[in-house]
Amino acid sequence: MELVGDSLESGLGESPGESHAEGGLGRVFDDLVLQRSTNLAGVGAADMVTLAELGVQVRDNRAFLDEDIELLSATAVRDRLALATATWLRDLEVRAHIDSTNTSLLAQATHRGIAGRVLVAEVQTAGRGRRGRSWLSPFARNLAVSIGVAVERPVAEIGALSLVVGVAVRRALVEHGVSGVALKWPNDVLLNGRKLAGILIELVRAVAPVEVVIGIGVNVGCAPRVADRIDQSIADVAEQLDDPSRNALLARILDHVVAVCHGFDAAGFEPLRNEWNDVHYYRNAQVVVTPADLSGPETGTKPAASFTGKVLDVGTDGALRIETANGVRTFTGGEVTMRTAAAR
Repeated sequence: MELVGDSLESGLGESPGESHAEGGLGRVFDDLVLQRSTNLAGVGAADMVTLAELGVQVRDNRAFLDEDIELLSATAVRDRLALATATWLRDLEVRAHIDSTNTSLLAQATHRGIAGRVLVAEVQTAGRGRRGRSWLSPFARNLAVSIGVAVERPVAEIGALSLVVGVAVRRALVEHGVSGVALKWPNDVLLNGRKLAGILIELVRAVAPVEVVIGIGVNVGCAPRVADRIDQSIADVAEQLDDPSRNALLARILDHVVAVCHGFDAAGFEPLRNEWNDVHYYRNAQVVVTPADLSGPETGTKPAASFTGKVLDVGTDGALRIETANGVRTFTGGEVTMRTAAAR
């Protein structure tokens, strides 16, 4: 899953569920969670640079967490959950470090059911987003969570699930006190036009009940630390809230994700479609839509590189409809990127 923003770097690609931060860095991460500081004996120069990039304070051969950092706590999250969420939850695991929460939960699916299982980490060393992009995030500043869900919907409808989860994440953020939150098709959450959160849905089981891993990354307090290392404009919750609680926000997100997934299970995307369209950042905007796969012909003998038109809405299947000079075109999740045709 992604956190902060899509990096131009490739994924690190370690073994599923294992953190590549073994040895020195792995020990440092574990110690920081247990005691908030640790000695750096045996930590090499390259790892020292990594710690600095992750926002860990280093001085006098010791690593420290800033005093304002609230560490994630399974107990603190559970204590804040609504009854329906607490009943649904089978397992909530918090790790100091991991390659990718999504990759780890997917690996677990090979030997047990993952519905009701939640995995969250203080840092991901190989976080993933759409199209295999890597994901950057400082230590213990953001949320990187993966949620196992089973739904009794046809697999053809799962494409709308990223929009369903987007509604849930936006509701949680607004309830938490964040204003100016919008959605961008198909899987981004924006704060005043800048990326605040990302969603990655990965299919585990394609027959009923359909099982998926929902990866959610939220920038809570990271933007100044990593803005110069990524290729897009980002935002974080701390821009509006003083000392935002990650545990409280995670509990709200879980409450809303579980609620909308139950609704999706019963009635599909349609009950949420108007709400999603109302908060789409590109609603009624002129945009350029570029299909991800340009291998097939779109117009005669040449594939079309992009389409320009006015955003109409998303359909009951979550597909985006735009009005072009040649009529209405429909795009499905995972096939397009979007940028405004003119500066907004």
